[in-house]
Amino acid sequence: MVEAMALPIPWQVRFHAGDNEGVADTLKADTGGSTGMRPHELLEASLAACMTISARMALADLGITAADVGVRVHLEREESATRFRYELVLASELEAHRAVIAERIARSPVLSTLSKPLVFQPA
Repeated sequence: MVEAMALPIPWQVRFHAGDNEGVADTLKADTGGSTGMRPHELLEASLAACMTISARMALADLGITAADVGVRVHLEREESATRFRYELVLASELEAHRAVIAERIARSPVLSTLSKPLVFQPA
């Protein structure tokens, strides 16, 4: 569970999950700032982090533990759909493993979660 609380500065929010915390912020109509990630960037970060962990696990299964691997995610909010575009970023020496890693990140837990119908309800 994540809890978020408004801070005194307009649009700034502190959020935490257990002992881990962060700040989110946004700028609207010249009010607010960029002290933290914007809420939609947190969605992108969640997917990118999960996919990168999945990529590292795929490489570990191949016996590769020190790997330069990452994922870039861009969220596009359209009228009829929300689109997450992602790109696997690999060091050149890992290109031979791209297909295996791509298959693994396509099954990453956050991607699987976001691919299902979403239901929002008050607790």
